[in-house]
Amino acid sequence: MKKAELLLPAGNEECLRAAVNNGADAVYLGLNRFNARQSAGNFNEENLFSAIDYCHKRNVRVYVALNTLVKDYELEAYFRLMAVAYSAKADAVIIQDPCFIPIIKKNFPGLAIHLSTQAATTNSYSVPEGIDRVILARELSIEEIKEISKKVETEVFVHGALCFSYSGQCLFSSIAGGRSGNRGMCAQPCRRKYNSKYLLSTKDLCLLTNLPEIIETGASCLKVEGRMRTPFYVQTVASIYRKAIDDYYKGKFSFSEKQISQLKLAFNRKFTTGFAFNKSIVDSRKPMNRGLFIGEFKGGKLHLTEGLRIGDGVGIGTGDRIKGFIVLKIIKKGKIVSEASSGDVIELKKGAVDGVPAYKTSSVESVLNLGDEIPLIKTPSSVSKIEIPSFKEKENKDKVRIFVKAYDAESAVSADKANADVVYYDILKEDCLMVKNKVKHAKFFVYTPRILSDKQILEIKDKIDAINPDGVLVGNRGLLKVLEGYELHLDYSFNCFNDIDLNCFKGIPIISLELDFNDVVSLKNKNFIVLVHGDIVLMTTKEKLKPAKLVDEEGRHFRVRGIQDGCEILNEKQIGLFNKAADYAKEGIKYFYIDTAYCVDNFARIYRKILNFEKFDDTGFREGYTTGHFNRGVY
Repeated sequence: MKKAELLLPAGNEECLRAAVNNGADAVYLGLNRFNARQSAGNFNEENLFSAIDYCHKRNVRVYVALNTLVKDYELEAYFRLMAVAYSAKADAVIIQDPCFIPIIKKNFPGLAIHLSTQAATTNSYSVPEGIDRVILARELSIEEIKEISKKVETEVFVHGALCFSYSGQCLFSSIAGGRSGNRGMCAQPCRRKYNSKYLLSTKDLCLLTNLPEIIETGASCLKVEGRMRTPFYVQTVASIYRKAIDDYYKGKFSFSEKQISQLKLAFNRKFTTGFAFNKSIVDSRKPMNRGLFIGEFKGGKLHLTEGLRIGDGVGIGTGDRIKGFIVLKIIKKGKIVSEASSGDVIELKKGAVDGVPAYKTSSVESVLNLGDEIPLIKTPSSVSKIEIPSFKEKENKDKVRIFVKAYDAESAVSADKANADVVYYDILKEDCLMVKNKVKHAKFFVYTPRILSDKQILEIKDKIDAINPDGVLVGNRGLLKVLEGYELHLDYSFNCFNDIDLNCFKGIPIISLELDFNDVVSLKNKNFIVLVHGDIVLMTTKEKLKPAKLVDEEGRHFRVRGIQDGCEILNEKQIGLFNKAADYAKEGIKYFYIDTAYCVDNFARIYRKILNFEKFDDTGFREGYTTGHFNRGVY
């Protein structure tokens, strides 16, 4: 068995040194643009060459994250940065968009390509041709990891922060806050209060205790999340996982409670072993780092369960928050002491309420081992020329068509009677065939889940073949490999963002909801669908939520909808472009999508009138709707 690689985050030069000098086989880092952690320190064109040279001289591989969605006008800058990484001898690039693979292969021979967890790969059918490694979705079971790892080189997360939504399938920060997680600018709405609790706040992943089971899945790489975290965090996690991995291959795997405590001290939001071993991964009480629990206050005094020294950092819980300070005085049995041990009762902070927990957040004993500094080396003044495909205008010569999603038989029939051109219906509903037979005028398409396992891909294919619809609205990339003979539309879960994407996938995509009007109409290929009315899916998650609505501290209500193996969180407001939809039609866009559970026939008629350029007073309709990113776009 080939030894699993330990991959550590390098958010800046100090973190890179901490990783390299504490056991990393490889590090991953971002540049100053196009990476999913834009707020990290990151690297630039000047210090990237030095960083990679430093790593290679110590037999450590370097993977450069260029794993965001890219607009048409940014493509040249994006691939130029990739050329910089290639010139600097990066071992691999990490990408979100699988349509970039042929361009990378052509321009950068020998450069390995890793598909980011942002691509939400949950089955082997979704693995694109030409990829060297897939970073799997963090929601997979042990068996699913094992099955995919038999067919392709895989990378799995073993430690660090978790997203509430499937990565790459989250529009919450983008739509509700104007900062796109798909563009590296997530505002972390999952760490905020809903229904007076932190219902979406995930614990931190820690798979140290289950490392043998993870290694035995056949995964090639064990990855630590944390490009936003400190060198101390990187050093601590690196050294502990390094020893554990080496011990496993020596046949003497073990871990200690002391190691778990060290990991907690480095950073934790309470630990979980993730969906591989649990059904829930959230802690609704606190959304922030806790540190290491060291005791509770009783009678105004702290009863220690861990040692404490002058100079240590301590956080005291106050409700759902933790107030931190540096320990300057410890009183034990009436005397000032420099340190105290587990079991001691000390006076530490006046005014502490009984039952309030205390946490150690830093230790004076901690010593950073960063090794040598990174020497600067001379960088080339230019990089090789890149051939990016150029696209001619590709107009849509069809007539204006309206595509409607129906959630029940009555809605499907009424949409058909309202002259919808296509009716989408859930392939998983038992009455799907019956509804197909009731739709007399429109084309009948089925729509599929966005998240599917290998087994579910084949089950869905069989269901589609049994129904034999006119076409399929595809929610998951994996279905593209098994569906033949059907007209295909692609859900906006595909994140189609540029002309490369539009000329890559087979099928007509619903264009990304993160593009503004100018982004959309500037696309040369006009053969795509625009969502003009209805619900916006903000999150697709494996975590099952009990409340039917999430109410944030601003009073916004986000509806929760149950789906197969999880739930969807919908935006507070539906999108309703009304007369603005005609602006798209004037620019040669012909396909329009309506996704609402009520009055679908009325909205189909309204938009037919608007798109026929008939006069329509939408003044009384616009209230309560959003125009999404039509005007504002995303960072």
